[in-house]
Amino acid sequence: MKFTNITEYRQAEDLKRLGYILDKVAAINRKPLNILEIGCGNGNICYQLAHEGHIVKGIDLDENSINYGKSHFKHENLLFDVKPAEELVNGNVYDVVICSEVLEHLYDPASVLQTITRLLADNGIVIITTPNGVGPRELFITRPVQWIKHNSRILYAILRLVKKMMGYTGQTIQSSSYSLEHVQFFKLKDLKKMALDCGLQIVCMKPACFLEKVFPFSLITRFSTSLQWLDCKIADLLPITLSSGFMLTLKKA
Repeated sequence: MKFTNITEYRQAEDLKRLGYILDKVAAINRKPLNILEIGCGNGNICYQLAHEGHIVKGIDLDENSINYGKSHFKHENLLFDVKPAEELVNGNVYDVVICSEVLEHLYDPASVLQTITRLLADNGIVIITTPNGVGPRELFITRPVQWIKHNSRILYAILRLVKKMMGYTGQTIQSSSYSLEHVQFFKLKDLKKMALDCGLQIVCMKPACFLEKVFPFSLITRFSTSLQWLDCKIADLLPITLSSGFMLTLKKA
């Protein structure tokens, strides 16, 4: 990695995503930048950016996540708040707005993008990461599991028991929220159109990982950082539409 990781991230995909964000922020070549993270979860990304010398505000609707950030990630340049993005006033203008692993959870993601456009400085950047709605992880894991959850209590109870026996807790290091269902399954063309409709355009696209979080590969890769990084490298070599996630940079159109 090109940076010293001070977050709680240890998985290759999380670190690849963090590295992408740091690279795009560093490319602006100015400090301190005024940075907003919408849906900051537990605050890992915010904490790293504050230590890089920027003024950072992290907002989230989940009070448990914000409380976690406040207690675990303290920095004089960092502020956490339980607040929807739409309530931020027009006087706040940000050089960078980050929305990482958030849009897939929203019933109205376009409203958040419209808010981002309103809050973004004219020469600022937006960094979005989100699962590929037709990628391996969503097709073979997320969609089937959520279908079972909503259609068969017995099968879902069995599935939860099996996952618990394998050591899966159902929680993520990104967030302390207990409601992490995906309600959006974006194709790349969907993201491009939604961005343009909200006054933004994608200027850079990178893949996340490929198969490392897809069962049964995940049984092995979860214990091997080397295999996780190999999977991320494979994703870099394949068409981005085959990856499990997108990492995007946007500017005002």
